Amino acid sequence: MSQSLPLGAGYNMPSKEERPRDSFLNRRSIIAVGIGNGLEFYDFAIFAALTPVISQLFFPSGDPLSAVLSTFAVFAVGFLMRPVGAVFFGRLADVRGRKVAMIVAVTVMGASTVFLGVIPVYAQIGIWAPIFLVIARMFQGLSVGGEFGTSATFLIEFAPSNRRGLYGAFAFFSATAGSVLGIFLVFVLNLFMSPDSIDSWGWRIPFLLSFPLLVLGFYLRQRVAESPEFQEAKTEEAHLKSPVLTVFKEHWRGILIAIGIVLGFATASSTVQVFLPSYIRTVIGLSPRVALASVLIATTVAIFMVLGFGHLADRYGTRPILVLASVLTVALPYPSLMVIGLGELGPAVLGQIILWIPVAAFGGAAPAAWAKMFPTRVRVSGFGIAYGFGTAIFAGSAPFIATWLIELTGNDMAPAWYMVVGGALTLVVILTFVKGNGHIGRGSSGRAI
Repeated sequence: MSQSLPLGAGYNMPSKEERPRDSFLNRRSIIAVGIGNGLEFYDFAIFAALTPVISQLFFPSGDPLSAVLSTFAVFAVGFLMRPVGAVFFGRLADVRGRKVAMIVAVTVMGASTVFLGVIPVYAQIGIWAPIFLVIARMFQGLSVGGEFGTSATFLIEFAPSNRRGLYGAFAFFSATAGSVLGIFLVFVLNLFMSPDSIDSWGWRIPFLLSFPLLVLGFYLRQRVAESPEFQEAKTEEAHLKSPVLTVFKEHWRGILIAIGIVLGFATASSTVQVFLPSYIRTVIGLSPRVALASVLIATTVAIFMVLGFGHLADRYGTRPILVLASVLTVALPYPSLMVIGLGELGPAVLGQIILWIPVAAFGGAAPAAWAKMFPTRVRVSGFGIAYGFGTAIFAGSAPFIATWLIELTGNDMAPAWYMVVGGALTLVVILTFVKGNGHIGRGSSGRAI
């Protein structure tokens, strides 16, 4: 018989009486984290939005769908580096501090994104072009593998005990805002440049514009204060020299359950953010401008839904919101793709917003739940490893599998199946292994999520 994990055992965050509310220090920390998170996902958004262009420039083929498959395979390589980044940055954050890890992560991401903007294409250097593309994606994956777990943990450790859901949701909110910025820039390119100009040199502009974001993120993160919980743990000599080994040895069940939650979140978010922009263009047949406009509108709506679900997690608990997210991941993909398949701007926007609802619910509730599964001394390692491995397996493969399912079956609705399976499995994990009254910050035991 399975046993439910009392999530948050050893979760020693101070009570809300001990933690300052919305101080200038907290606001500055939120902005610093937001800039870095935004940069991390800004790149993923522009890579996804420019997939039809990149696929032809780096993987020239007579079959557009095959070229897209090759590009999504490169995209998956970045995800496969996330567990490596989670291990590296997890140890760095749990031993040296959250601040140091965030500075290194934003620097690596910014440099590799700028590098993407200067890589010669296949017609110029042949096979070296996709090789350099893969290398850049590997370093980006390494960085993202450490960024999200570190930054979300940092925010939650700064949060008042009755607002951990909202603070954790800001990690995904800022990431999605970065996506909106990336999509907007690609939309502007398509609005004011000809397709030939974009294919020739215009596609490089969004990657090169990440440089000022890198400088700003680096500057702000250098000036931010360290997490108060990490400082307390370090003072008490509660930190470990090998937090990664410790988390695997003492908290392996928490890692597995967290990965089970990542499963539904990753399949849904990767399908919406990475697969759909290309799907709407290459499968549904909307023009690049209309397709990008639909993605931009839907994603802008989504960023506010994330904060809304973070607030609901504080009010009703993370467990009920995670259950809701899982159920909606099962129920909404097929009708959403049917609406998108109508082939016009309005239905495309509506269909994407529908699919964004479970993604926003996961993004609003899951960070606080994941952080609560691990004590301070191994929190970033545990959070990051679960998120890194989960996204590497399920998010990295989602665009490729979704495209492959269409090619295999000839059915444009086939990608819905992947999301349905992911949501169903996550629902089973939550109902079977996650217990508690679902409230964040109620009492001192840290038992409930």
